[in-house]
Amino acid sequence: MNTTDCNGNTAWVLTSTGLVYMMTPALAFFYGGLVENKNFLNQLFLSIVCMAVIPVQWCLVGYSFTFGPGTSIFGSFEYAVQRKASLVSLLGDNLHDSNPRSIPSLAFVAFQCACAIVTSALISGAVVGRMKLIPYIIFIFLWTTCCYDPLARWTYYKQGWIHQLGLIDFAGGLMIHVSSGISGLIAAFILGSRAHYDPDVINTGQTNLPFTVLGTGLLWVGWMGFNGGSALIANGIAALAIVNTNVAAASSMIIWIILDIIHGKLKGQTSAFVSIPGVCSATVVGLVVVTPSAGYIQPGYAILIGFIGGFVIHTFLSGKKHFFHIDDTLDVFSCHGLGGSIGTILTGVFAQTDVNEKIKNGAVYVDQVRGLDNVSHGVIDIELLRRPHAITLPTMKRRKYELNHLPITTIEIA
Repeated sequence: MNTTDCNGNTAWVLTSTGLVYMMTPALAFFYGGLVENKNFLNQLFLSIVCMAVIPVQWCLVGYSFTFGPGTSIFGSFEYAVQRKASLVSLLGDNLHDSNPRSIPSLAFVAFQCACAIVTSALISGAVVGRMKLIPYIIFIFLWTTCCYDPLARWTYYKQGWIHQLGLIDFAGGLMIHVSSGISGLIAAFILGSRAHYDPDVINTGQTNLPFTVLGTGLLWVGWMGFNGGSALIANGIAALAIVNTNVAAASSMIIWIILDIIHGKLKGQTSAFVSIPGVCSATVVGLVVVTPSAGYIQPGYAILIGFIGGFVIHTFLSGKKHFFHIDDTLDVFSCHGLGGSIGTILTGVFAQTDVNEKIKNGAVYVDQVRGLDNVSHGVIDIELLRRPHAITLPTMKRRKYELNHLPITTIEIA
């Protein structure tokens, strides 16, 4: 790879890093607009404080535990405090063979740090009004060290044991969304419900929905860097990831609006009713479900994944009050834990080697159905048509045919 390509790749990853960093204040707006006024400032700060805690943790030990030399389960202290990565003049731009060769190690460090920040911030939506600042700071530092770092190594590091089993996860659907969703659910269960919590009531106090709409838009823009930057190179795969990100979010919004209208009609409402918080959540759901597969699938399947994710999670949220009584205030588990799981499973269904040569075909593209898939997509092998094809006639008819004519064994299509 020449110097120009490396510089372009580095510029793209650093730009993506800035977009992912923006996602954390965007998440603060998104969450802040959904909570009651009495919890508004607290919720904003629970997200923003992650930008203070996680970069220090990542520099001290987080990156070394996740991507440093070690075993398939855990890293080491060899890259702690970034003491080797900073010696660019002495050691060069790249620390280790397992790191991407197309960008400097410090660019990779910065991008992965931004992802770790927004992951820890996601959990705050599940514990609204039940955690004070100091306990929360201690919690996210320990959670990132003991939960996020090992899981990221297992799934995203080349020698990680889950990665070696064949898991494909383009931008962190498992290590980011599933981990934060399940952790948020467990935290909400341990802390218990809020005072006067009623699962049948969405909010008991005034909210600030314009903040949520603003946060949704900023999250959408930031997610382009989140998924597109995960290619770690400025090429067609990065562009594909951005296109898939956009269409999945859009399709999830569409199915959510349709379902809102249908539910309203079933309840006897005369005019169409669409929930603004619901549509904003639908956007996030579409972004979440496409994250594991953004660089592995065709855009048509990204639309389908957005539809599936939006439909399943809308249905789950509509009925969860009857059986799911944990006070997960902003549905972190539903949107991220369940959404990330759906996206990870569907990645194994729709992934395609012809899209990204680094992976194997998913369930849709196994040999038994490949021919049907090609027909459905209008793919015709012209070279196959031009080759001679042997024609085998039934035995009795062939003998009769050969009495009067020379045998015909091949037909060539010009």
